[in-house]
Amino acid sequence: MGKTIHSEARTLILKVLTFFENEKANKRFMIPVDQAIKRACAATGVSKRTLMKIKNESKVVQQNDPSLPSTSSSSGPAAIPKLSTPGKKRRTSAKKIELDNFDLCALRNIVNSFYTVRKEVPTLKKILAVAKRDLNFPGGITSLRLILVNYLGYKFKKCKNMRHFLTQKPDIVAWRDRYLRKKKENNDLGVNKKPVTYLDETWIHSHYTVRKCWQNSSDASIKKNDNPGQRWIVVHAGGENGFIPGAELLYKCKSNIGDYHHEMDTKKFTKWLKEKLLPNLPPNGIVVIDNTPYHSTQSEKPPISSSLKADMQNRLQSNNINFDEKMTKRELYHLIVTNKPPKKYIVDELMKEHGHEVLRLPPYHCDLNPIEYMWNLVKQRVADKNVTQSEREIENLTKEAIKSITVADWKKEINHIERLEKEYWDKDRLQEIEEREFIISLGGEESSSESEIDDESDTMSGIEEINYSSEND
Repeated sequence: MGKTIHSEARTLILKVLTFFENEKANKRFMIPVDQAIKRACAATGVSKRTLMKIKNESKVVQQNDPSLPSTSSSSGPAAIPKLSTPGKKRRTSAKKIELDNFDLCALRNIVNSFYTVRKEVPTLKKILAVAKRDLNFPGGITSLRLILVNYLGYKFKKCKNMRHFLTQKPDIVAWRDRYLRKKKENNDLGVNKKPVTYLDETWIHSHYTVRKCWQNSSDASIKKNDNPGQRWIVVHAGGENGFIPGAELLYKCKSNIGDYHHEMDTKKFTKWLKEKLLPNLPPNGIVVIDNTPYHSTQSEKPPISSSLKADMQNRLQSNNINFDEKMTKRELYHLIVTNKPPKKYIVDELMKEHGHEVLRLPPYHCDLNPIEYMWNLVKQRVADKNVTQSEREIENLTKEAIKSITVADWKKEINHIERLEKEYWDKDRLQEIEEREFIISLGGEESSSESEIDDESDTMSGIEEINYSSEND
């Protein structure tokens, strides 16, 4: 009464009813009444094997619950125990793991240290043990694997003897090498080197405050507020001579959810470049940016496989690629893919028009951008003075914190990232040798098949949620 009978149960009921109606029409039992199993199979349409499994399961349920009367009792109607759906499990709530850029960089350094310092194969268990000890990593092996693959660009490569070891994706390493080589070539020019400017965005809210302070029982103390409230986007750029004068942009977010990537787009970013940054940049410089989507909007997007045939033909014509008018869309798209020209980005073209060169940070390498450390300083200084946690004061506190960042602060962090660049430069060459030796010791060359993707990446149902935040508190 009052319960919805779903489609499978309705079908089963109809089968049983049809079976009994046929017996009524024929005025005889289609299967002798003493053959209960056969009659049940015929009425329900299930196999004997399935029926016996269900019967045995009901016995187990009754044994575990003595309050239920036995189905074999002759004193009255048999009790029907409630059986669960096979394979049905209750979902557990996801565990959130808070990570910022510096946590990710530290995790990558742990992986690299296995090759260059420990001279060991970096397995998940080993990395997890060090991460828990050094970083207080709260997750398990599954969440660690997800972070290494999705956020740090690592993958598992299979050797001939089927053992696995962790290595960073070749395209990420190659990107890092190109970036480091370009920086090194510029530094080698000495006094003639081009000025390097680093730009980035972050966000800040009114409830930044210190976590600990000296106080006694009579002090009002500082209250912790977990609700971030109103947020502000901060956009700026700087180099060895400090923040670029006049390039600061600070404005309120429209939404209190998400991070600054939800509030910034290509239109706003290019407007800031034209009005704030480009007029104040030193001439003939290098501008370092990361690969945020609105930094990487293409000026000419190539057709995709579902594009119109005419668009594909126009693309090929504009790039002087010969094709036959009789070609199908698949043939045209194959020509576009195999003759793909280098991507052209709106930001890069704009910088080039003003005599600047754009240098893109390799993915997952925020530690090579000194402005990330400047944001950390800004937020620390805001927290030190944010006693009232008033939204009306946060803008002035942020502007004051930015002004308090000195040339010495910038030079200190630029010297720090130059040491990191040298370490990466040396490690990449050492790691290349160490990795090769590991591959040989583990059974020869790595497999060239397409199954290089992590065999361990089994179904991730119930995986811990990775809450990646680019905010550096």
